[in-house]
Amino acid sequence: MQEENIVHRPLFKLSILSISLMTMIAPAISSALPLMYGSFKGETETAVETLVTVPNFGIIVFLFLSPFVIKLIGGKNTVIFGLLLALVAGIIPVFSNDYALVFVSRFLLGSGIGLFNSMCVSLIARFYKGDELSTMMGFQGATGSLGGALGAFLVNWLVTLGWHQTFLIYLIALPIMALFIFCIPRQLLNEGKSVSSSGKQVSSNSGKQTINLPVWGLSVLIFLVFAFFLASQLQLPALVTAKRIGSLSQVSVLNGITTLFGIPIGAVYGKVSKFLKNLTLSAGFLFAALGFSLIAFGSDLLIVGLGAIVSGVGFGLMVPSIYVWMAKVAPKNSENLASTVLLVTTNIGVFACPTILNFLGGLFWTAGAQSSMLVAMIAFIVMFVISIFSIFSFKTRNKKEIV
Repeated sequence: MQEENIVHRPLFKLSILSISLMTMIAPAISSALPLMYGSFKGETETAVETLVTVPNFGIIVFLFLSPFVIKLIGGKNTVIFGLLLALVAGIIPVFSNDYALVFVSRFLLGSGIGLFNSMCVSLIARFYKGDELSTMMGFQGATGSLGGALGAFLVNWLVTLGWHQTFLIYLIALPIMALFIFCIPRQLLNEGKSVSSSGKQVSSNSGKQTINLPVWGLSVLIFLVFAFFLASQLQLPALVTAKRIGSLSQVSVLNGITTLFGIPIGAVYGKVSKFLKNLTLSAGFLFAALGFSLIAFGSDLLIVGLGAIVSGVGFGLMVPSIYVWMAKVAPKNSENLASTVLLVTTNIGVFACPTILNFLGGLFWTAGAQSSMLVAMIAFIVMFVISIFSIFSFKTRNKKEIV
């Protein structure tokens, strides 16, 4: 097989991107919660709701263990094993009413995803450079959004058959696993091997993986992005209800549309970043700030919905930009560890979101949905100003050095 061109083949790219379908599918079964409450005798509603969030703990734990597993069994085997674990653990609730067993299976589902989660980004950073890197990072974000939307729509159909059947959505791991087995050459993902942008195999991962200061800075940034952006999902139902401008079902549809909107944004990210260059991340902050201002001050559902879509555009620019920067500044052969750090801080940001929003909202106003949107708006305005100032300072300093 000619290895110099393999990484640029569509089927290879599709296989690399396909694992991202699993990254946002874990909480998709939340729509079945009302049917699940009465199925677990002696368990509170809070305990049942934990079944939606417990995969995140598995993801975090195995994000840390993933580098050791990769070193032990190789990159390709790690992805295949993670998919197999997610597949088996994901469908166990189809056959069980035992809460403890379902709880453990949900944790193991997250564990399987956690094994290859960082590789969704690090493999792209490892195989592609320049404009192709930006394009693939955009497609990676779009694929994650597609997985979340696909899971949500399938659950809305399967839930009519019963809550057990909703867990059949995790069968999606099967075709992904087949793609990875038959379309990814094992030698390209083995420890000690990498591929240059020209497709030629070179040595890699020859030393200890490390994290530098720029990667830590990006991890803080992605923490802040998720901590403030999640306000649009967590607080939007309460805001719409408080303003009496729509129903919860309308908010649900709006969230689905917003998720789907991330797909075309990710698909065109490469072209946008090629045009805006270093301003792409700043543009993301600006769109997010504008979107949250429309949500916070909108007086009808149309304006609030437009705000949710605009902020979603910002999100679709921010996250790929951060990972593109990670690929550029991470120490050589440490992309997997760097993406792991970013994914861990992402999950921490999601977890901390309600606490941060309520604290800051209560500090300046009265804690609630309206104040949370204002806090998010101000946060993204500050990030936009700082990013523009940083770019301007960098260019000015470079010009002085040239002179």
